[in-house]
Amino acid sequence: MGSKGSLTFLLTITLISAKCIIDTTAEESEVEIQTRLGNVLGVRHSTFMNKGTIYKFLDIPYGKAPVGHLRFQKPQHFGAWSKTLNATTLGPVCYQSQNQSTTYPGFTEDCLKLNIYVPNDINSSNSKSVMVWFHGGAFISGSGGMYDGSMLSLVGDVIIVTINYRLGIFGFFASRNNKAKGNAGLWDQKMALNWIRYNIKDYGGNPDDITIFGESAGGSSVSFQSLIPSNRGLFHRVIAQSGTANSYLAVSNATISTIAVGKKVGCTHDYHSGNDHNFIECLKAVDAIDLVKAMDIVWMDLELNALVTLPFSPTVDGELIRKDPIHLLTDRSSPEFNFFQSLDMMIGICDNDGSLAMSFLPFYQSKLNFNFSEGVPTSELCNAIVPVFSKSLYNSSGDVSNAICRKYSTVNNIEEQGREFLHMYGDATFIAPAALALEYHANSIQGTTTYQFVFSDELPSINPLAPSWYRGSAHATDVFYLFFYEQVKTIYDWPKGADVLVNRMRQYWTNFAKTGNPNGQGLPNWNPFDDSPSRPYMSLQSLMTSMSTSYRKSYIDFWNNGLPNILQNGCNPKSCIMPVVG
Repeated sequence: MGSKGSLTFLLTITLISAKCIIDTTAEESEVEIQTRLGNVLGVRHSTFMNKGTIYKFLDIPYGKAPVGHLRFQKPQHFGAWSKTLNATTLGPVCYQSQNQSTTYPGFTEDCLKLNIYVPNDINSSNSKSVMVWFHGGAFISGSGGMYDGSMLSLVGDVIIVTINYRLGIFGFFASRNNKAKGNAGLWDQKMALNWIRYNIKDYGGNPDDITIFGESAGGSSVSFQSLIPSNRGLFHRVIAQSGTANSYLAVSNATISTIAVGKKVGCTHDYHSGNDHNFIECLKAVDAIDLVKAMDIVWMDLELNALVTLPFSPTVDGELIRKDPIHLLTDRSSPEFNFFQSLDMMIGICDNDGSLAMSFLPFYQSKLNFNFSEGVPTSELCNAIVPVFSKSLYNSSGDVSNAICRKYSTVNNIEEQGREFLHMYGDATFIAPAALALEYHANSIQGTTTYQFVFSDELPSINPLAPSWYRGSAHATDVFYLFFYEQVKTIYDWPKGADVLVNRMRQYWTNFAKTGNPNGQGLPNWNPFDDSPSRPYMSLQSLMTSMSTSYRKSYIDFWNNGLPNILQNGCNPKSCIMPVVG
């Protein structure tokens, strides 16, 4: 989820763009359709990957350019266009760090665009299910255009939409001014969903059958959107992959980072001002590239705190996000909880999502006095890394630090301790929050469905920064199976049977989008999740896809129940904060 945390994934995307075998056998032609907003020119691939016909409509604007006085503000609808819209190619992406290996077609603030993939035939009289993808990247990097939805669309006969939303300070600027409270990026997502709701019928989609799905920051995003009651009717099902709103990484005090960026670019923040007006106007006048460079510096200044905080991410603004997500989930009388339980829900993780830490921890080794490639010494885990968690999330509780150290310590094995550190990070950041969200959603009296998955395929070659002792399915590996398999299958050493798992996952995902149930003919049966002690989940692994129960139960209980009990018994309410994950 972190900016450097997305480095591994972005490195791999670069390999895709540089090395993949493009489908040159596809017969391409332009196609023009009429919509209520105006005519649109797209591309028709008649033999895409030898699987069928796919129609692509790329870079369609859903919001006005958020520039000038609109910077940091809620988005405004783009509206109609007078001439035929050329939607045949991807355009520039939302401003983000240029210190990436990913090759983008430029950067712009005028980035509120979406891409539509339609399978087989395009006719407004069709009524196909729609799946809307929210990309990951720590709310600071990535784009919808990185994800070609063609194969997922063809396999499931569903329409895939991928969207851009503002990132970093552009999307998650936060202040005390009621006109710029934060969460512009979430408002972008919400507006995109509104656009899809009222326009997807022109492309053959069913506006009453929409599923939102995303991974990492995208998973957190769809989780946030499922806690916004005014979204009722905009979508009906949710798939959150390696990210939920109740993770401590999903919510930040973006005001601190906003002020820090302002300082870097010469915009003085007046702590005594009640509305930050002058500060905001100053930042609106700063060149976008200078803001991006300042964000890079602020990120690096976090050092080890990057383990537990993102510089820019959603914030509790009292409007779109009324309270911290954990409070919204525990208040069964709230409209947020009611909306959350009204949606069919699938939530899952990769079995080593903690690998995210590998992407930025090596940058701070000089602060840690050990070589990460060799493993993690127990002394460094307990004395340097765990206290970062305790200080940020548990008010520097020594009891919490000691409990975490005891739970994840090993004896005289630096490599095993490295693996346990990654498990600790994954448990705290992804696995325990996902389990909690599943428990709050399960057994809804509204009759909606709940499903859990754990993805376990290991692809060492997509993780170039991984040390030799690393094991497991790296953060974002599941994304390669859903979106990129055909493009990179000749590049990487895939597990035996990966092609079978790729097809099964695409069927599971699209079946769920169409019916709220992932099961279908020829697929291993997937039982719903419930909050009974067994907690059933689908283990997604090549040649070994099957149901299992109680995934990492003792570790989940430790984060969701054990640590809160330690806090409750070890300090008074005024001196300890409520843990974010449980």
